[in-house]
Amino acid sequence: MSVTSSERRLLAFAIASQSSISIVQWGLGALGPDLADRYHLSQASLGLLINATAFGNAFALIPAGGLVDRIGPRRPLLLAGTASGLIVAVAGFASSALVLGIAFVVAGMLGALVAVAATISVFHGFPPERRGFAIGMRQMSVSLGGLIAALVLPALAGLSGVPLALAASGLATAACAFAFGRSCPPGPLVPLASRSSWLPIDVMRVPGMWTLFATGLALIWPLTAVLTFSVQAIRDGGGSRFAASLAFALVSLSAMAARVIWGRVADAGDGTRRVDTLRDVALLTVGLSLVAALVWPYGTPVRVVAVAVLAFGALGFNGVLYVVAGELAGPARAGQAVGWMSTALFGGGAIAAAPLGALIDRYGYRVLWLAAAAIGVVGVLLARTLYDPVKRPT
Repeated sequence: MSVTSSERRLLAFAIASQSSISIVQWGLGALGPDLADRYHLSQASLGLLINATAFGNAFALIPAGGLVDRIGPRRPLLLAGTASGLIVAVAGFASSALVLGIAFVVAGMLGALVAVAATISVFHGFPPERRGFAIGMRQMSVSLGGLIAALVLPALAGLSGVPLALAASGLATAACAFAFGRSCPPGPLVPLASRSSWLPIDVMRVPGMWTLFATGLALIWPLTAVLTFSVQAIRDGGGSRFAASLAFALVSLSAMAARVIWGRVADAGDGTRRVDTLRDVALLTVGLSLVAALVWPYGTPVRVVAVAVLAFGALGFNGVLYVVAGELAGPARAGQAVGWMSTALFGGGAIAAAPLGALIDRYGYRVLWLAAAAIGVVGVLLARTLYDPVKRPT
């Protein structure tokens, strides 16, 4: 069955909104060298700053999921999305990394509503047999934001510094979120079954949900390694600004392809391969992380290819995780389930950035990929214990 015109319109708005907000939330690593120079940061401190929006997301995603289930996506997109973008636009003029980090945290908290609203709009807007692909397309836009960041942020920073780069991305976020919000219907997309369904902890009592949450916590470490530190890794090894930007662009392209492809694979068998796909992505990530560690001494061109290939696994699992969570929870609580899983990813990524940065400061970048492989194994083991919602044993 082909995608309808209304589905294409929904995807277009979701992709535009999420890609614009992801320029900073997921693509700030492209600006890593400029931020480190401007604020005189160590790798551990840089990792914290780049992931400050993720901390904000982690604080807000669970209540954001319940709120979107309860009131629908329209008002969160119109109000929170616009405010998040404007805060980022102003934050670039901060005189210290601390002030900038606080602004990023606040923008991330507001941006949590945008992320959940976009995901749930797509989740409910597509039938199950196309849902994995649709969520994969929406998740692809996260990496599209990273690609835009790789192409645009360093150029803007080179032209007029960090303030211009952040102002441009913040204004784009505000405009796209507002346009998406205007297109959404008022009210909740699915009526709540009962008032108790809005309690955040209720959805985590669904069998398998905590294991899925832990799987996300494990798989976010390889993702964070690639997303936060690949640019710095290339530059530290003697690569040029162009080589580092190329690496981040290739990482983004690889992740875009992965999220769409893995989403389509997860739709196989009318949705009975969701968890199998999640496990396969985790296994691939472990293998590619070990390959990256093995080939790292062989120079900049090899490193650029290694991180780009690794991204196909490490950055490919998000959409499948969200689909499994939403289907486990059921339509009326899908936003809460996505909020919890997003908390695992954003919060886990923010937490992982500092120890990964500390490992780099002490042992160098090669150990980064070994750590990603080791923790990815935990994700594989956890995924093996899960069952797809449609074929769960009774």
